Amino acid sequence: MTTDPDHIGDDQRDPDVTVLGTGITATSLAVILARHGLRVLLLGDRDRSASEPGEMTLPCTSFLYEVIAERYRAPEIGLLADAGRVGRELSFNCGVQRTLGFVHHQEGAGHRRADSLQFNIPSEHGESRFYRPDLDAWMLAAAVGRGARVRHRVRVDKAVAEDGSVRLTLADGEEIRTGFVVDTTGPDSAVARALGAERVSGGAGTRVIGAHVLGVRPYERVAPVLKGSHPWSQGTLHHVFDGGWIQIGHFRNYEGTPAGSALATVTLSLDAARFPRGADPEGPDGGGWQEILAHAARHPAVAAQLDAARPTFTWASEAGQWHASRTVGDRMLLLDQAALGGDPVLGRDLYTSAQLVYSAASDILAAARDDDWSAGRFRYLERLQHGMADRQDRLVEAALTASSDPLLWSATARVWLLGTMFDALSLKRSAKTMAAGAAEAALASLRGDPATGVCHETVPEYRDLLDFTLATCRETAAGRTQARQAADRIFVRLRTEPMVPPIYGFGDPRDKEYVLTTPQRLRTLLWARKEAPPAVLRLVKPYGARGGGRDLGHDD
Repeated sequence: MTTDPDHIGDDQRDPDVTVLGTGITATSLAVILARHGLRVLLLGDRDRSASEPGEMTLPCTSFLYEVIAERYRAPEIGLLADAGRVGRELSFNCGVQRTLGFVHHQEGAGHRRADSLQFNIPSEHGESRFYRPDLDAWMLAAAVGRGARVRHRVRVDKAVAEDGSVRLTLADGEEIRTGFVVDTTGPDSAVARALGAERVSGGAGTRVIGAHVLGVRPYERVAPVLKGSHPWSQGTLHHVFDGGWIQIGHFRNYEGTPAGSALATVTLSLDAARFPRGADPEGPDGGGWQEILAHAARHPAVAAQLDAARPTFTWASEAGQWHASRTVGDRMLLLDQAALGGDPVLGRDLYTSAQLVYSAASDILAAARDDDWSAGRFRYLERLQHGMADRQDRLVEAALTASSDPLLWSATARVWLLGTMFDALSLKRSAKTMAAGAAEAALASLRGDPATGVCHETVPEYRDLLDFTLATCRETAAGRTQARQAADRIFVRLRTEPMVPPIYGFGDPRDKEYVLTTPQRLRTLLWARKEAPPAVLRLVKPYGARGGGRDLGHDD
């Protein structure tokens, strides 16, 4: 084995698959492919894990990690679904995600309970906030443990498909031949150039500035928690204002309110048209952090939360929403950050990553089995990623519009929450079906219509509601509808749609917190059996009164 720290692994034969990048998507894919006997080479160009997008899991993300672990026999990925094991076995520097908070702010005014909303996450396995440097290092070690080779500080300048392989030319002139290349690194790469992929901008333009910060005051010390809810610091808190939002999430919050020595992530998202770039966000003057503080200062409660905060690391993205016009070619694939990108609001990044790992692993293993690496084998992934980009672009566009009014934000957030519930139930059903030995049925449910932007089955009635909500926000942005009228229309749909479960007052704007209780669960099961549309009944009925996140067997 080589002793060069930039070369890890002992198989020096040409790799079957070379993956560009060492983030969570690249390493998870490498774990699976190496587990199934492929020679895998990971090429990392630089250490960027501190600014990698994606820290928070949702129940749908964790259920998908369980599905991946079950299907591909990769328990390393299954561990990511269990917040307790993450803290014990991966890194105590991570944190838990027990609540999603939203507080709408008016400039110059203090915290108003009437403009706050809290969704307490009903997760059997617990949700996590990953500290990405530790997560990425752990997953990289897992990939190496499975037999993948790794080379660090390597930049690919050219990629050419020829003679039954791909020739990768590195910055120093070295050449590597590989059977297939997957690029997860970002836009405008050598693989993107080889495919002739153009960067297509979406309609929603946001600027994002982020920081890892010490000394962030837990918000429960600034404003009271809603009755019955977890402390604000036990999850991700969104401070929403007209034209943007500040997301705050704490690490090392396993045992309650985090200590002042614990890091937190602070991420500012701004409507780029209304708030164009000013100071260099990553310049020596600390412009990025100063811009975050400037927007916080307009809202006293946010300013109080950040008054003693000190950044340790900042990053910025001016890219807005975008996707690559092409993502596949013979023996080449753009995946995740090489194929699409945008605002990290509402937990998009890790959920997108997990879906793409699941789908790409299936298609790559099938291509290896058939020795057919033609572009046609990967068209589903291209359509799926285009669907994901369109879905997220419309969600961010709606969020920017909804940020202008607390009631419209509340209505839009409830529609999003309902969608995450259906996503989680769909994936839970797939996991139970797979564990029960009905693999064919489970696999069919995990090859959904790519135009929906998700890889699994969805509820048709929910798709209609989501489309209505996004269209209503678009009408508001165009000035054809007032924000309060738009909110009222969405709330009416939430109150009257037969597929909306009675698990929470989705259609009642006075209901400010979602806390799942056993009576609510039982009431919902009774509703499902008597009133729910068939698509919802299929999801809710197998879930059972207990939920059963750890037990993947069928309920009696």
